[in-house]
Amino acid sequence: MSHRTLAPASRPFAAHNPPNPNPPSESLVSVPKLRKASAACTHCKRQKARCQIADGATACERCTKRELSCAFELDDDMRRKLAHKRKIESLEEERDVLLQLVQTLQDSPDAKATQLLNLIRSKAPLDEIKLYMDHNVSERDRETTPLLAEIHERTHGPKEDNKRTASHQALNIQRLIDIPVYRVPAAPWTTVTKDDELVSHLISLWLTWSHPFYNWIDKELFLRDARAGKLDSKFCSPFLVNCILAEACFHSDYPDAYADPNDPDSKGVHFYKEARRLYEKIEGRLDLPTIQGCGVLFICMAVMGKDRVGWLYLGHLRSMADEYTKKHPPPPAGMSPFRESRAIDNTIWGIYNLTATASISLMKHLAIDRPNRPLLPCDHPADDTWTPYPRQMDPVQSHIPCVLNSFCALSEINVDANRKVFASGHKPPRDELEQTLQDVQTRLDDWKTKLPPCLARENLSVPQSLSLHMLYHTVVIMLWALLKKEEPDPSTETGHISRETARRTCVTAALAIVDLLRTHRATWGPDYISPTTIHWVSMALFTLVEELDHGVDHRTAFTELCVIARTFARKWTLMKGILRMLQVSAQKNAVALPPETHALFVDFEERMWGPAQREQFRSLYPNPSSLAETGGDRTREEAELDSFLEKWDTLEIREGGEGGEERGS
Repeated sequence: MSHRTLAPASRPFAAHNPPNPNPPSESLVSVPKLRKASAACTHCKRQKARCQIADGATACERCTKRELSCAFELDDDMRRKLAHKRKIESLEEERDVLLQLVQTLQDSPDAKATQLLNLIRSKAPLDEIKLYMDHNVSERDRETTPLLAEIHERTHGPKEDNKRTASHQALNIQRLIDIPVYRVPAAPWTTVTKDDELVSHLISLWLTWSHPFYNWIDKELFLRDARAGKLDSKFCSPFLVNCILAEACFHSDYPDAYADPNDPDSKGVHFYKEARRLYEKIEGRLDLPTIQGCGVLFICMAVMGKDRVGWLYLGHLRSMADEYTKKHPPPPAGMSPFRESRAIDNTIWGIYNLTATASISLMKHLAIDRPNRPLLPCDHPADDTWTPYPRQMDPVQSHIPCVLNSFCALSEINVDANRKVFASGHKPPRDELEQTLQDVQTRLDDWKTKLPPCLARENLSVPQSLSLHMLYHTVVIMLWALLKKEEPDPSTETGHISRETARRTCVTAALAIVDLLRTHRATWGPDYISPTTIHWVSMALFTLVEELDHGVDHRTAFTELCVIARTFARKWTLMKGILRMLQVSAQKNAVALPPETHALFVDFEERMWGPAQREQFRSLYPNPSSLAETGGDRTREEAELDSFLEKWDTLEIREGGEGGEERGS
């Protein structure tokens, strides 16, 4: 805390000098005007006295009369301009340090510097970089490596200068210039906040990064009713808005996005609790905002690691959508659909896609039928654009209708594959599994060749089209991984697919996912992306962790995925559990992870993982390693995320992966 310390005030002259026999007239005497100090000095504050200071003076009136040393604590001066100026200066200083670190690391071949670079790329704040330096860089390293010495000096400056609040507690410079693309009032939709700017910011994030992929909400009708502020709206409700705000918080680092600014795991929890409370009040209501809100709520539960409860919601959501469809049939053939009818079509198809994607991602069967509803016209209207808020970039064609229609076609394939492969919960017979995979792969290849030109790999220009391709490659991995662990029986006539063929197919798909993620990061950065990307990253990680000895390209791709996963783990609890499952699985199976990932996992264990995090999980997310070994058999104890962590996370794996001892945690 900075002080402005002054010498004691001088004594009055009257006691030492005789009075002037000819004093100047009153009109010639200038008496400084007293004003209230913008922040009380230390003595006045302690005595709770009024602090006044004359214009141009450096000590207050009270201290001057009492001959006291007058000091002002500048940090308490919260006048708006000065407060903003100090906060901006503090943030700019922190930003400059990080930029210097990145610039220093860019050209270094040093192994430990590379680890630090990966830590920085995973969005680690400065204090976490400092912690890694403390624990993993020795004094000798600093003496022999000028690069590391420079980094250490920059992250270990004077204590007062290095004192920083957590990144999510600081006023972000971006917020000062943030202009939400969609304006929505807080009232009457949520009681969590009265801040219209915050609500507009979160709604803008959700409509930009989450909504375009599933597209089950008609954006224009939703915004129209949200801005009108009427609780009896057909396309907006408090339940839907709070569900959206809860998910949108994962895209934001504003302090208000956290239920507890000191708890990094509390993103969106306040809006989530409000949504759950509202759902209990409206349970049984059958309208579009309730159906749409349940879809968003499932995604919130999934990324929070609560998808066991979410799975129940998903089954209920499917029933609600079926019932609503029966009560609201599509218009007769040949009749152009009204805007409201099209909004219903979007919702039914969006929920179908969500249910199909969630069930095959979780490797659990959920019976769903293809909706008998019209799809969207792919006419690319000029006003159908997408802008990567909050980044300052030009709008581009959204391609949302084309993505939705192609997504629906892919969901049909996924539903059939899920029913044939995962419905029983046990490993299918080898001959049946091979035949199913060959049939499904033929359909997948046909789907890919029939994509419209705007969704071809070389023309991808929006995140939702990248996500569609990543889903395709993820489905390939999930199915073909079931054949990687055993050779076909040579005594049968039906075994034609070798382990090597299955392995190569999975690796090719995983590398394709990495390439798509590179495109996303290069274009829009790693901070903003659909939460469904968690699953694409997970399946690619568990594929490539088995390929670390098959070439530098595989190791590089795996390291890139670890950096992305570490970034995701800062916002999504589910990604933390998956990253821990990957780390423990590697130890358990005696797999040596690349040294470039060492800093990431050290930081992860020290800063983000512990018993409290493990106990959060109520997740049936599949363990890819276990299901690949058993051909999809979910009856094994460690086939799901929470049971795996419960069994293995409390064990310290011995060298070589054999046995274990209780780890004090």
